[in-house]
Amino acid sequence: MIVLDLEFNSGMYGERLEEVLQIGAVKCQRLGGPVTDTFNAYIRPRVHKRLSPGARVLPELEECEKSALTFADALESFVAWCGGETRFAEWGRDDFRILARCAAYFGLHYDYPRRCLDVQAAFSRTLEHVNGIQLYAACDYCRIPDSFVFHNALNDAVYTCLVGGFTSAEAREASAFTMTDEDVFPVPKPRKPRRGEWRIGPFDSRERALNNMGSRRAVCPRCKTVSRVADWYTADGKTYYSPFSCDGHGRFIRRLQLVRQPDGAYWTYNEVVEATPENLRRLSRAEAAQRYSCQRPPAKPPKRRRRERRIKRK
Repeated sequence: MIVLDLEFNSGMYGERLEEVLQIGAVKCQRLGGPVTDTFNAYIRPRVHKRLSPGARVLPELEECEKSALTFADALESFVAWCGGETRFAEWGRDDFRILARCAAYFGLHYDYPRRCLDVQAAFSRTLEHVNGIQLYAACDYCRIPDSFVFHNALNDAVYTCLVGGFTSAEAREASAFTMTDEDVFPVPKPRKPRRGEWRIGPFDSRERALNNMGSRRAVCPRCKTVSRVADWYTADGKTYYSPFSCDGHGRFIRRLQLVRQPDGAYWTYNEVVEATPENLRRLSRAEAAQRYSCQRPPAKPPKRRRRERRIKRK
């Protein structure tokens, strides 16, 4: 059996991708039994520019930031280490799903296990506890010495394996769950526009969405003067900014969020925001990253007037 645990960084803005920072796992013949092999990989963060509050307090965060290992190499090593094992366990129901979503984000193929054991649920059922129990509390209840620091993926995998030995066979059978593509990759619900924001689409490509006249429409929030965006700037390829000015009311920023639906269609969520210091900093970061020049739609050919045929009367 393989017991997996992950440490990850959740995105704070936009799409919340849980970027894996550490993969820890142990091999054992049974839960509670001796550990026969271990796997540990520190991965340098590359997606999010900021660390979530949970990631900032990880005890091995410095090891992750200094690591030169990429997620693709770590995943390949982990899959090779697993070999032909078919029994998997984790504390909760998130780790294998996060691993599969992160692999999909980087365009990697990962055949995640379809059947897995939730040790947290099994331990709660064994104690007839309604709510989920934290791992450190379960170790304290089972009188497992805290010889290793918590919130380290490898250490937590060891603790999960040991706590699993205190669960009953009936609880383990009831806590096994099946993962499907719909569970791992849920279909996102269409986002409703916020106040002062409107949605335009659908578009069959990113270029059509960015070049659309409605997406490029910038309106002064005070005098309703209309102008058009000529260039978009983005730092992440999802949120685009463009400055524009009104002669009577000063400077504003046009902000566009590009969302791709599961069916492949693109939608744009558009709004005009004030040129506050924070918004200006976001605009500066986008201007320094990438620029997209909008293309004018091709001019329509002039209509040819049909000449009326005059019929001579005899």
